[in-house]
Amino acid sequence: MQSKLPENLKSLRKSKGWTQQALADRLGLTRPTLGAYEEGRSEPKLSVLIDMAACFGTTVDTLVRGEKDAESAERAKGDRMRVLTVSVDSASDRERVVVVPVKAAAGYAHGYGDPEWVSRLPTFGLPLKELAPDSTYRMFQIEGDSMLPIPSGSYILCQYVDDWMSVGGLRPHIVVTRNDGVVFKRIENDLPGGGRLVLHSDNPAFAPYAVAGDDVVEVWRAAAYLSFELPSALDGQPASAASLRSALDTLRGEIDALKRSESAS
Repeated sequence: MQSKLPENLKSLRKSKGWTQQALADRLGLTRPTLGAYEEGRSEPKLSVLIDMAACFGTTVDTLVRGEKDAESAERAKGDRMRVLTVSVDSASDRERVVVVPVKAAAGYAHGYGDPEWVSRLPTFGLPLKELAPDSTYRMFQIEGDSMLPIPSGSYILCQYVDDWMSVGGLRPHIVVTRNDGVVFKRIENDLPGGGRLVLHSDNPAFAPYAVAGDDVVEVWRAAAYLSFELPSALDGQPASAASLRSALDTLRGEIDALKRSESAS
């Protein structure tokens, strides 16, 4: 097999934001020597290859043969993802919706693949025609103000996404990552070009940020939400017809009183 070291070395260096000189310094090489490796004019010794692989957190085989790119693409499509742990009703043999409350969300990124851990979460059935019968749904409770007007404490009903290349378009999703746990955001998909997902909040006070594809554990597409915080007229919602009539009657009374006062003077 033809070596892909030159293109892989250059690509990995640029992904780190390093110049040739910066990488050469890390490896104890001269910049011209590193340049020769990237241009395919020279091949490094095994000891140098080992140092390169360690520098990028990969293997020598991956560095030379380029298999990591294929694995990353497969992972982004969901081809190499784990088997999803689900809850099934023993009587009907139908999947039940697992609920992940805020208190459990902190540990979800570590326990999501443990059937015993998942079995301790509450579940319920949701026989609605809007939900696909052959899909897996999960409900995550969110906290914080990043996705207002959906209030903190709401429950987001989500459909499991096995192909991450299908997400994006700034549609709302639950994204589970190793570093940040469970977050509710709109997704901009940059997996093909940058190997990352860019997450956006509905609240403009929160800036977008990116997460690496390798840090993502699960992706769930938001389908609906449940909130126990009911809107009121004081929160900027439309007032009822009765309250509008009352306000108009009060205003007419004040105008009539003002006219009588002016006539008397």
